[in-house]
Parts: sequence; structure tokens; C-alpha cells
Amino acid sequence: MQKLRSKHVEGFTLIEALLTLSVMTFLTLATSGSIKTIFNQVQNQLFFVTFEQVYRETQRLSASREKETVLRITDRYLENPLGRYPVPDTVVLEKEQQLVFNQSGGNSSLAKIVFKASGERITYQLYLGSGQYQKKKD
Repeated sequence: MQKLRSKHVEGFTLIEALLTLSVMTFLTLATSGSIKTIFNQVQNQLFFVTFEQVYRETQRLSASREKETVLRITDRYLENPLGRYPVPDTVVLEKEQQLVFNQSGGNSSLAKIVFKASGERITYQLYLGSGQYQKKKD
């Protein structure tokens, strides 16, 4: 018969385990702040791409239907006849507005749409009649 030999298995002591856990927790928390910042920046960029797409979409819609179409811009959402698009919490609208596009897709105002995001001020200056805009970052 074979004799069972007991093996001595080395492992972490309680102090070593707690030290390892502390270091891993610190590293996780340290990187999560930078990940959140990057996530907010990407979310902001996606919002502005969405805003520009919704603006052009509303403009094309009014021209194709040959009737006035409204784009509502609030601090919580963008809304046109095709849908409602959320505004992220990291983006702040200076003033709620309604843009009215005429039958040919042009707008009838020189509106200035101002957003604040990530310490920047993003301004969309609309041109009268053409439906075009100029984007500025301050």
C-alpha cells in the first residue's frame, strides 16, 4: 500500500492578500476616473454629430414634404417629426429654441444655438434662408 504524503502548500498570508487587494482596488479606482472622462468626451462628440444630423434631416424633411417642419431643442432632448433624441447630462443648452424650416428647407431666423460641454462653449450660428450654419468652439 502506498503511504499518503502530506504536501506543504504555500499560499498568501492574510497580510499579503489584503495588500494585494488594496493595490488592485487603488489601481481600479485610479483608472476609472480617466475612463469616465474619456467616456464623457466621446458621448459629447457623438451628441454633436447627432445634432448636426438631426438638423440636416429636419431640413431635408421639410423640403421633401414641401411644408414647414419644426426642430425643437431643449435641455433634455432634440425633437423633430421623425423622433426624439436625448441630450446627455454633460451637455448644457444655453436657451431652448424652436427652429422652423420652410417648404424649401431654409430657416427664417438668424438663431444662435449655444451648448456648453467639457468646459467648452460650442456655438451654431444659423444663416438666414439657406439652412446652413457655422460651428464655433470657444
